[in-house]
Amino acid sequence: MRALVLMTLMTLVASAFMPSYVGEVACLVLRHSKVHDVLAPYERIIKLSATQALELDVADYHLTLLAYYRLAYDSMLHNRLEDCARYVGIMLTLMLKAKGYSEELGSQLLSILERLDWGSVRLYSDEPEKLIDYWLTYKPRSLEDLAYAYASIALSLLEQLPSDAFIRVLHTPKLRELYIASLIMIVITSAYFVVKRVRAEGGGVRYEGYR
Repeated sequence: MRALVLMTLMTLVASAFMPSYVGEVACLVLRHSKVHDVLAPYERIIKLSATQALELDVADYHLTLLAYYRLAYDSMLHNRLEDCARYVGIMLTLMLKAKGYSEELGSQLLSILERLDWGSVRLYSDEPEKLIDYWLTYKPRSLEDLAYAYASIALSLLEQLPSDAFIRVLHTPKLRELYIASLIMIVITSAYFVVKRVRAEGGGVRYEGYR
């Protein structure tokens, strides 16, 4: 499955980039998520992958969306943020494609999302599988209803990505070793100054041997 996804990404990158409404929609959603600070430098990549994902043929949206979510999660966890941005862009586009999205409706959808009260958007803590199932089975009553549901589910998925810097450091080999080394140095340095202070205040530390 991973090899298939990588081949798909290579095909997408090879194609020419044309600006799209879906790329703007994806970045607009991202700006209202907690992962925005992490992925903000990669907005162009998100727009590119979102735009190119419009050309993908998907046989099973549930498996495909879940695969891209897991790839995005794994990439962010191991600090491969450029890869994560690609996967997020594709996932957000395929969510809309599953509901029959076309660029003809893109401008209207973008306009609705720009006026949306994002503070009122409901977030769900369900597992990604359930969120994707809910989205795929949801029957929107209007374009406004679709926009709100999309914002709700997309943000709920993004909120579960491991954006915490400390967690990402612990799962990134080189950064993890540097962190552990710096922690050890802090402990050693602190212990040295504690012992030095005790000796200075107590006239030296004397150790009595066994008799």
